[in-house]
Amino acid sequence: MADPTFAVTVIDTGSPHFVTFTTPNGMLAYTFTGIVLIDFKGTGPDIFRTSLQFSIPIPGLSPGQGLKLFNWAPFVTLSAISNDGPAIDALWAVDEFSIDSPERALPTVAVNCKLAVRDIDGRILRLSYVVQVLGSVEPAFHV
Repeated sequence: MADPTFAVTVIDTGSPHFVTFTTPNGMLAYTFTGIVLIDFKGTGPDIFRTSLQFSIPIPGLSPGQGLKLFNWAPFVTLSAISNDGPAIDALWAVDEFSIDSPERALPTVAVNCKLAVRDIDGRILRLSYVVQVLGSVEPAFHV
């Protein structure tokens, strides 16, 4: 089956926390943590893969400013899964994760991840994340 782009949407986010500090050379460092509520359901005996993107607002920026990233370290993992019937060769996975457009000064950090589920009634319901970024404040990029 083809890998549709961003086929799962975010239902809600929760438990957002962050720590920030300014480095001696004037860069801002942030660590963000939280959960993302989704409903990604398997389609049968084959592994169904899809992509998801969610955004984390960067606190403390003035209007019109963004953070241009120089270093980043995202981590996304399963936080809640379910199976509505017998689990037969079930699988739930976060296959990979990355940051979108780190070279652009943006007021949010966009996290991309690839998910997989196998089993007709298997679901991924929540993801947890830890995202660390280091960057400089610049005028925000506009499309």
